Amino acid sequence: MTAQHVVLVGLMGTGKTTVGKRVARELGREFHDSDADIENREGLSVREIFEARGESEFRELESALLERLLVSDVPLVLATGGGVVLAERNRRLLKGSHHVVWLRATVDTLDSRLRVTKGAGRRPLLDGDLRERLETLSRDRSDLYQDVATSTIDVDGLDSERVCDLVVACVRGDQQ
Repeated sequence: MTAQHVVLVGLMGTGKTTVGKRVARELGREFHDSDADIENREGLSVREIFEARGESEFRELESALLERLLVSDVPLVLATGGGVVLAERNRRLLKGSHHVVWLRATVDTLDSRLRVTKGAGRRPLLDGDLRERLETLSRDRSDLYQDVATSTIDVDGLDSERVCDLVVACVRGDQQ
């Protein structure tokens, strides 16, 4: 039996990486960010992988990484890319033996965060009208996030410290 990992899912801009780092520190676990791990392994940014190899190749790299990380016997915290739930095989991996937390935000919150951080420019799936893209991604992925989530936290109006506290409370509640 592999360890119960904490896996953060949700759209870009929900704070998965920032919160994940805090949660890992709080729980004394190793932290992984799937996009950063893929970029380090491939020597290319996510945008460069999309442009050079296509989204399907990126999704294959993402699935392979997820499989490698989730078989670890050492519990970890993983911030996934926003599209990890698109592949059926990933959803099967996430369901069941892991604590999957959906960080959910409204399009207004995501739009505001991504404009302030200039985060949209690094993300190929947000090219074009940012708000329109976020609305489409939210509509297309919400049911998939819900399907894999063991907990859902609405992050609107919350800072990363508060979201971290809520994630940790969910995880510790599961372990009692």
